[in-house]
Amino acid sequence: MQKLIDYLQFVKKNHIKDVATQTLKASREMDLPIMKLFAHVPDEALLAQSMKGINDFVDSLVDGSHEAKQIANLKLWEEDKLPGISKDSIEPTDLIMIYLIQKEGYFKFIPEYTKDVQLAIDIVMEMEKLHLSSQLAAINLMFRLRKKVENELELSNKELEAFSYSVSHDLRAPLRAIHGYTKILSEDYKEKLDDDGRLMMNSIISNSDRMGQLIDDLLAFSRLGKKEMKIADVNMTDLAKAALAEVKSAAESFHCNVIITPLLPARADGSLIYQVFTNLISNAVKYSSKNDKPQVEISSFEKDGENIYSIKDNGVGFNMNYYDKLFGVFQRLHSNADFEGTGIGLALVKRIMVRHGGRIWAEAELGKGATFYFSLKN
Repeated sequence: MQKLIDYLQFVKKNHIKDVATQTLKASREMDLPIMKLFAHVPDEALLAQSMKGINDFVDSLVDGSHEAKQIANLKLWEEDKLPGISKDSIEPTDLIMIYLIQKEGYFKFIPEYTKDVQLAIDIVMEMEKLHLSSQLAAINLMFRLRKKVENELELSNKELEAFSYSVSHDLRAPLRAIHGYTKILSEDYKEKLDDDGRLMMNSIISNSDRMGQLIDDLLAFSRLGKKEMKIADVNMTDLAKAALAEVKSAAESFHCNVIITPLLPARADGSLIYQVFTNLISNAVKYSSKNDKPQVEISSFEKDGENIYSIKDNGVGFNMNYYDKLFGVFQRLHSNADFEGTGIGLALVKRIMVRHGGRIWAEAELGKGATFYFSLKN
């Protein structure tokens, strides 16, 4: 190890800025995911930090503290206490590629340091051995941490299944009783009830129906994570038309003009994307229903390697200041008195798009309609 230490002290004394500059440049060129964490940091600051890292590394080898410091840093990583970096932000490939970049920077000056071939080989071998042990320790820790997260996720899923079962069975029975007895009272005793009594009975029935729908939507949302995806070629035009037909059949009256232009095909789970279209078309029709001439336009275009699908309406729109609430569970931007709903639909759509590796977003203006977009990789 002494041969490597002597060489690194030479590099530190004569070429520390060159190594730091080379490392930073190569990291930028290779577009390492970890570098995105420092996109807002000026190169001068990153360069200074890199030089400090080289100094600390060489000093730790000289005073024999390298292994202890490595263990301490790994512990900080395991406890998610690394300053400014989440342990989940570091990819395994980052560790390998950073090592390759650093190695190239360090080895660059061996010809200047010595003409002795054996000495050069010894320096390289000592560096390889040192870095290999460091990388293996870090990568093993990373996979242990990810396994721990997977186990915790599995436990959470089991708890969610138990909750879903409870909701499905334990809540439905009393809800059915409330709905059934109230309906009996409203029918058999309607002559004994005044207008206020009948109004209250109808309100109870209506709210129990709404709660039943809420339970159905909540169960659909919770089960979505377990549903196995079946990816295949999908005719998105036919899918949108089928979803529109379902929306029409479920409506008491339908007077919205819906225009579907030929859509780009996709690779996706057809049944899940069908739910996306059904939810978004249903919302567009609902929120444009108060317009004298309600209209919905469904189209698509390609951009940056994605097929983007849009559902545009001329309805009430919404205030973009509340956009952060749009895709949350139970979050609604309009009251139930104005437009009925449970606040699950858009959360369900977002979850489907996340599972596909796609995106969903919206643009709107209050009183001037809204456009919802979702994307799938082409």
